[in-house]
Amino acid sequence: MVLKAESTGVEKKFYELCSRLCEELGLEIYDLDYLKGSHTLRVFIMNPETKTAVLEECSKLDRALTPYIEEEEWMPSELTLEVSSPGMFRHLSKIEHFEMSLEEDIQFTIRARLTQDLFPGIPKSLQGERKILGKLLKVTEETITVLSHDYELTLKYEDIKKANLEPELNLE
Repeated sequence: MVLKAESTGVEKKFYELCSRLCEELGLEIYDLDYLKGSHTLRVFIMNPETKTAVLEECSKLDRALTPYIEEEEWMPSELTLEVSSPGMFRHLSKIEHFEMSLEEDIQFTIRARLTQDLFPGIPKSLQGERKILGKLLKVTEETITVLSHDYELTLKYEDIKKANLEPELNLE
């Protein structure tokens, strides 16, 4: 667990099945969400070479999952399946996600505002902020280090509420 609780129960079974099928298809599972109330399974996949997924790759996993959805006893009787790429602004919720995003810009929200007490020398432009944009410099088992406003900020995962990749868009 980093920013998201470990999968358990049906969600864990979905994760294990989708991981195995992705591996067989030459793909990787990026993330998975099972929304119990609506019986919606969202699977985010990517091609390890391109770090994204195209429609054909999403369709392959959808087709590979169909027999299991129809036959497995543990599957919910009503299931809405959504297979997609993680997207440009992908969520970062596991250490692997942060590692894949090294040297990239990320945006994240922290649980408590940045203060001089917690981060001596922090620039005024960051003081009081909870939403931060910066370049991800370092990832460890416990922390990330981000460069924002020429200040290296090291935070524990438990202090981060949510994070996502924030790619630079060249609209020229």
